[in-house]
Amino acid sequence: MDLYLIRHAQSVNNALPEAERVEDPPLTDLGRRQAACLAEQIPTLDLTRMVVSPFLRTLETAEYLCRAAQLAPQVQASLHEVGGCVQGPDPSVMVGRPGMTRSAIEERFPGYVVEDRIDAQGWWRSQPYETPDQAQMRAKELLADTQRRFAHSEERVAYVMHADIEMLFLACLTATEIEVPFNTSITHVVVTPAATRIDDYNDVRHLTAGLQTR
Repeated sequence: MDLYLIRHAQSVNNALPEAERVEDPPLTDLGRRQAACLAEQIPTLDLTRMVVSPFLRTLETAEYLCRAAQLAPQVQASLHEVGGCVQGPDPSVMVGRPGMTRSAIEERFPGYVVEDRIDAQGWWRSQPYETPDQAQMRAKELLADTQRRFAHSEERVAYVMHADIEMLFLACLTATEIEVPFNTSITHVVVTPAATRIDDYNDVRHLTAGLQTR
């Protein structure tokens, strides 16, 4: 199968110092321009499935992409950013927040297919901050689940996700140091029963230099 890891467009948090960031920011105006540019390239990927993190910034990015791909995004909590949905200036004092509920996602994004585990308690359920070890384990489990579900298929799947969890996912496949991906960048991973390999990383050919952000 062909797997495309897509980082969300620029969010309000990407444009703020870490101490001023909020738990679930929307896209900026620039981010919406980035998503619109990416949407123009999406049909060339010939996707069969789109899976999206439940954070607002990924859900909003997917709005542009799903129209171009003519697919209903599948909302999957395991694609969330490292740390989870938390509020606070530093991991030592961060407080878990619920995250968007099933009804909130379905009302705001009609047509999205929300996985069963996301309910009225919110997708994060006010859990504590996810530790680095927990995030690394989740990335390994995500890779294993991807291989189990798709390695024998001809599917072409996009994961609309986040920089840090994408980097942990790719670190399972290479010892080479991975740079932070650009917003709306596309990374192509080929998954077969014999092997999983990175074919292309951090492609932003759809963005002019003035639209490239991290």
